[in-house]
Amino acid sequence: MKKSIGATLTLKEVAEHFKQWRDVKKKGERIPEHLWSEAISLVGVYRVTQVTRTLRLSGTDFNKRRKIFEAGQRRRSPGGGTTFVEIEPTREDQALEPEATSWMELERPDGWRLRLQPSNSADMLALVGRFMEV
Repeated sequence: MKKSIGATLTLKEVAEHFKQWRDVKKKGERIPEHLWSEAISLVGVYRVTQVTRTLRLSGTDFNKRRKIFEAGQRRRSPGGGTTFVEIEPTREDQALEPEATSWMELERPDGWRLRLQPSNSADMLALVGRFMEV
């Protein structure tokens, strides 16, 4: 069985993890993120088709997850996680002047972007919250 210097798990070990999860999972339950990460980490040591067949995964789903995972790895800062910035809502009676407004652009780890003009609405905060959910 192949094993690279950087790989900590073999295809056989990851297949056993998937088997254990499938033995106890509930109907309709999604594959946990840690199993996806283990499967994706095998690429480069094993061919994608070998990984997907052995782990009984959809090639399409695997490639989508792989792109998201790789995009997240590229976008991570050297310091680690994400920085949280709290936005204080403005008072309802303070209207924003059109020339004084600015645009806010948000980008998710998977590459999707949202560009919007801030408003005096709690709906905007709800929109941002829904967008940032992955």
